[in-house]
Amino acid sequence: MTYKSLLSCSYNTRELGGMKTTDGRITKNNMFWRSDAAGNPGQEDIEKLLANRITTIVDMRTVSETGRTPCGLADVPGFVYHNFPITEGSGVPESLEAVPYSYMDIALADNMPEVMKVIAESETGVMFNCTAGKDRTGVVSAIILMTCGVQRDAIVSNYVISREYNKKRLEAFLAAHPEVDRNIVLANEKSMNGFIDMFTERFGSVERYFEHIGLTPGHADMIRNKLL
Repeated sequence: MTYKSLLSCSYNTRELGGMKTTDGRITKNNMFWRSDAAGNPGQEDIEKLLANRITTIVDMRTVSETGRTPCGLADVPGFVYHNFPITEGSGVPESLEAVPYSYMDIALADNMPEVMKVIAESETGVMFNCTAGKDRTGVVSAIILMTCGVQRDAIVSNYVISREYNKKRLEAFLAAHPEVDRNIVLANEKSMNGFIDMFTERFGSVERYFEHIGLTPGHADMIRNKLL
């Protein structure tokens, strides 16, 4: 199977549409796109985003990350660009067992309320990204999909498939950093299942999570109304 990013300027741009919920509904297309960094989009990429009304960009990379690779959509007419740096989860966890804890740190990051508020309240489709589109982006995707009642195995699969989209990038990273355990940086079922277990045990519901980070259950409703 060929894994092709929705954008030619990225490796791992995908959408959260077409996924089945536990009550049999299907998530809508072209509402939320998840992505790695879109460094240098060509005209075709820009036109594709505009045609699908994906015009709100939420970039979760740190100042040093955006400094190395600025977002190529930040100053393009027709797009609204937000940079909410999330330092949590921007590095490599110490062990495979530490990954779910790292993901909980991302979910509770100082800027996560801003990320979720824009995603919920934006009047157009949203593309949210980090550097590789796996960890910070994976956590946000999982919370959105949990909010909409998407089946757990689909949430986990949506996370794990990043290893296919990012294969070239990850192999290059591992070649340059032979000291890093590949199991930590390759998306795997244990990491996301562990995070979902931890999230559910701590909050019980997405509504309680939204309240915990200073938003309202209404923001969860907004996300559902957009994606379902």
